[in-house]
Amino acid sequence: MATYSRYWRRNLSQHPPTELGLSLKALRKVAGHLGKNVKPVFWKGMQATDTNSITLDPDAAAQSYPIASETFDVLVGQVVHEGLSSLEWREWVVAQVEKGAPDVPENLAPFMQAFVQAAEDIYIAEFARPKVWSLYLSSYWETDRLKNSRDPALPPSAESLALTWRTRETTGTLPEALHHYYDDPLARLQECTRAIRDLVSLDSPAERRERRVALYLKTWSSLQEILSDWEDFATSPDAINMYDEAAPQGRLPEPPESEDAEREQEEDEKGETAGLDPDLADEVTKLVEDNETDLTRVILTAVEDPEAGSMKTRTRQGTARMAMQPDPLLVKQLKKIFTEQESLVRRARRRRVRRGLIEGNLDARRLHRVPIDGKVFKTREPPTSEHSWQICLVADASASMAGKGARQKPWPIAEKAFASLAEASKGSRNHVDIYAYHEERNRCTLTQLYHGGDLYTVVPSGRTPSGQAIMAAAVTLRERRQRSIIIHITDGASNCGVRLSDAVEFCSRNAIEVFTIGCGCSQQTKDFLRACFAYDRLFFMKNIRTLPLVLERLLRQRILYPIRYGRSS
Repeated sequence: MATYSRYWRRNLSQHPPTELGLSLKALRKVAGHLGKNVKPVFWKGMQATDTNSITLDPDAAAQSYPIASETFDVLVGQVVHEGLSSLEWREWVVAQVEKGAPDVPENLAPFMQAFVQAAEDIYIAEFARPKVWSLYLSSYWETDRLKNSRDPALPPSAESLALTWRTRETTGTLPEALHHYYDDPLARLQECTRAIRDLVSLDSPAERRERRVALYLKTWSSLQEILSDWEDFATSPDAINMYDEAAPQGRLPEPPESEDAEREQEEDEKGETAGLDPDLADEVTKLVEDNETDLTRVILTAVEDPEAGSMKTRTRQGTARMAMQPDPLLVKQLKKIFTEQESLVRRARRRRVRRGLIEGNLDARRLHRVPIDGKVFKTREPPTSEHSWQICLVADASASMAGKGARQKPWPIAEKAFASLAEASKGSRNHVDIYAYHEERNRCTLTQLYHGGDLYTVVPSGRTPSGQAIMAAAVTLRERRQRSIIIHITDGASNCGVRLSDAVEFCSRNAIEVFTIGCGCSQQTKDFLRACFAYDRLFFMKNIRTLPLVLERLLRQRILYPIRYGRSS
């Protein structure tokens, strides 16, 4: 069997942590080649939660090290499959189809769900067909097919019908002795395949996803009629004795208990046990994230109180590209601030020209004074960086920012504000840093979300070490020449690490202005933050949606006020 992974795998190792780290780097490189908005890639067990990420099963690679080429091809296929799915809005399409077909009978719901998932797989296969990714997808789906095999002579279940359709469209093969129940659905699904191939050629991603929703709803409408006719077959002796002679009239054929129940139990048990153990996950993380810096000792030295409850702290650069796009209105408003800043700085510099000097640069406007006093020279004071700002956003990425159960997720809204600030700051005299922080295994992680001109994301998780994160950001800003401001965004009180008041005091001693924007905070959290910040350094919002407005007002106040009125505060 041909393998293709050598292109991605230059370095191999027989040491499990090293091999897992090297292979994860290679798989993240694959994700980077797919596009900017692909979800981050992790081995299971490296993240507190597996949502919003491509999570790979390390048990699939644990048979021998280095990982075999055939196995790595399958892993690449999974990254390609889930990566292209995220780029093509698979989750949105599935949700829209389910919303558009609300009255599906309970016994047909599994068939509709399996149909939509298989249709999206075929769409991804057609989308990747002109490229090398299709070779990896073939390896991935072949492994998936073998794990979910079912006797084709039996009437189809929802899973087997969808799998048979996908196998025929991706490999051109069908099982022998296929049960006659498959005939009519597959004929209708083949028409859907032809329509899917036409959709791939559309240029607009928005049009592709909208058209897929419409196609799937139309196909399901006719497919449901075919499946409903199976009731007639279910009442015939030939159909009933396949499984249970006592099968009630009007029910679709169900697979035997011994076949699916055992397999589902095995999958559940595997899902519970799969994943790297914590020690191995830490080793792999250290190998993969070689761009991180340990600030634990620096922070301990900076905190004057020897009893301060510090914790291990690291900073690292983000590796998973952010999918969120800037808000055009907020970008326009922030650019207006930076443009006005530039205009005010130019006016201030013009006021710094000294004329009527006996030496310096010749002043053409005063040449008439040559015979009078010879004071026909001028000088301009050298430009300074006093009006250039180091703007540092430090955002709470603890578990509460994921917004479990909320209709509007806080973290994506915050990311839109980050993307808008990064876009608006391009070409200005200010330097923007954006960090996210959270606690993981009793360690504070500060992730740089904006570097190299690109935006990155993290998965919110863990507790809220606000003081520790502000300290970590502050010690990285002390050596900068620009005026520094830290804008801390949170929805809760600090609950681990150094005291928030200690971090605020450290910033004050080092001429770093620090503000906090509280988003949807409880009364207890508000009281806690008021005890740490002065009243003019604290902003509260009812919810995260107001963040763009407060961020704009704060930047306008801090950037423009000192230049316009010649004051430092």
